[in-house]
Amino acid sequence: MHAPSIRSYDAAEKVLSVLVSSAYRRNSLPGMNLAECRPQMLSNLGHCTRSGSPVQLTVLAFPFKVPNPAKVGARRLPDFAEFAAICHFRALRDAVQSVYPPGLEIHILHDGSLIADVFGIDLLEVRQYEAYFAELVTLARASDFIHCHDFSALQQRHAFNPDNSLERLQSEAETWWQSQRGTPEWRDSFQKTLGMMNLRELPSTAVAKLMDDARVGRLPEGHEEIEGRVHRAMMQYHVRDAIIHEFDPRPCGFPAAIHATTRNRRGRLSIWLVRRGQSLLPWHGVGSLDDRGNAQVVHAMNVADQANYSPVSIAGEETPFVYRKSATSESFAFESVH
Repeated sequence: MHAPSIRSYDAAEKVLSVLVSSAYRRNSLPGMNLAECRPQMLSNLGHCTRSGSPVQLTVLAFPFKVPNPAKVGARRLPDFAEFAAICHFRALRDAVQSVYPPGLEIHILHDGSLIADVFGIDLLEVRQYEAYFAELVTLARASDFIHCHDFSALQQRHAFNPDNSLERLQSEAETWWQSQRGTPEWRDSFQKTLGMMNLRELPSTAVAKLMDDARVGRLPEGHEEIEGRVHRAMMQYHVRDAIIHEFDPRPCGFPAAIHATTRNRRGRLSIWLVRRGQSLLPWHGVGSLDDRGNAQVVHAMNVADQANYSPVSIAGEETPFVYRKSATSESFAFESVH
C-alpha cells in the first residue's frame, strides 16, 4: 500500500534533479544551500506528484524594458530576449516532462505595476509590455504551461495589504540610507538603480558613461539632478522591495510551488532565464543571435550601429526585435505578433 507514496517521492526526486541541474540552475549548490532547502522543495513537489498534477514554479520577473538607452536602445516592448527566455522555459518544461509526464507549470509574476513609478515609467507602458509578452508566450506555443499574473493584483486577491506598514517601511528605508551610505552595498545599489532609471532624454553614449561613473556611488559634477533622482529611487525601491518580501502572496496563491528567483539567494533556487551563462536579464538588454545562432542578451550599445550586427525588425515596428551577427548562417524571420 506504500507503492503510490514511493512512486510519487521518486518522481519528486527526479524533477528536483532536473531543476537543480546546471543547465537550469544559476546559483551554486553550496550557494543555494541545497541540503537545507531540499526537504521543503521535495515536499512541495510531492504535493503535486501525489495527485499526478503538473509541478509548479513561480518567478517574479519581466516588469518592463528598463528605460535606459544604453541597455535597450529605444525599445519599450519585449523583444527576442524575452522570447528566448520563454523558449528556455519550454525546454525546462520538456526536461521535466521527460521524467514526470504531467510536466510543469510556470507562473510568472509581473511586478512592473508595483515598481514602475520609482524609475519614471507610467502604468500604460507596463501594461503594453505585459500584453506583448503574453503574445510572445502564445507565439512560442507555451501558453499551455506558462501563466502570467500581476503581482499587485495577486496581493489584493489574497488580502496582502501593506498600507498600514508603509510608515514603518519608509522609516526603515531612511535608516538604511543613513547607516549604509558609502558602503559597498550602498554603492552597488546606487549603480544598479541608475541603470534602471528613465534616462531616455540622454544619448546612449552619455548614459553609458554615467553607468561607468556610478560604480563609485556618485556622479560627476553637473549631474546633480540625476543623482538626486537616483537617491530618491533608491529609498523608494527599498520600500517596494520590502513590500514584495513581507507581503508576498505566492505561498498562499501557489502553496505547492517552488518559488524561484533570478538572483543568487541562499535557500532559493535561482534559474537561468535564457541559457546557461547568460546572466544579463532580458529586460535589461536586447535579444541577439551570436555567430553560431545562439540566443543571448546584450546591451544595445554593444550591437546597435555595429557593422557585424544586423538589426531585424517585425513589420510595423520601429525598433529592432533582434540583432543578428553577420556570420550567423541560420535564417531568422518573425511575423507580426500583433
